[in-house]
Amino acid sequence: SVTGAAAVAAIVMGTSPLEAGAAVDCFTDCLKNCKLIAPKDPQYCQSNCKDYCDQPDRTDGLSGSISSTGGETGILGTNTVVKGEDKPPQVKIPGLDFTSDKGKKLIGY
Repeated sequence: SVTGAAAVAAIVMGTSPLEAGAAVDCFTDCLKNCKLIAPKDPQYCQSNCKDYCDQPDRTDGLSGSISSTGGETGILGTNTVVKGEDKPPQVKIPGLDFTSDKGKKLIGY
């Protein structure tokens, strides 16, 4: 349906874009995100993702899009990133090690 396609498009455009300069495959990314919201309806995801990815004027930064201006930006807002892969910047401060058990405890992990 057109409404379903628009919903998937909004979700995909708002969550899944360009990773470090390499375009992520539109259909694969769309399908992955669609299955999160419609896990019991694979035909819905197949159909709507095909329709979405076939659009010639997408700006989500995925493969086949004309730009990445509509993609999700990371924590610094400078580049588009794939959903779930937007990590805080790596900052090295002498005496602070957030990768150790003690450091992870400080930040709640």
